[in-house]
Amino acid sequence: MNKNKKDVYLDKEEKEIIESLENLDFKTIENDIENIEKLQKAAKEYIEKQDKTITLRISASDLNKIKAVSSKKGLRYQTFIKSIIHQYVEKEIQN
Repeated sequence: MNKNKKDVYLDKEEKEIIESLENLDFKTIENDIENIEKLQKAAKEYIEKQDKTITLRISASDLNKIKAVSSKKGLRYQTFIKSIIHQYVEKEIQN
């Protein structure tokens, strides 16, 4: 442990922390292409999974019907609409 110009009192735990920090072997990942590619892929997948906000214009009567059905199912109408869209898209992909 390096001492500064002023002697500072450190308890045992603080001394151990400083010693462990001084003995760390830091590995840079700047040249680790494989690791960088893994991190980029993970970031891309994370971003793609994020929900997006959209604006949708539908008739008031359709919205009221959707709200009524979603209420019977115990869902918020936005969640119900999202579910309907997801089910439709998945079915279309399978066909």
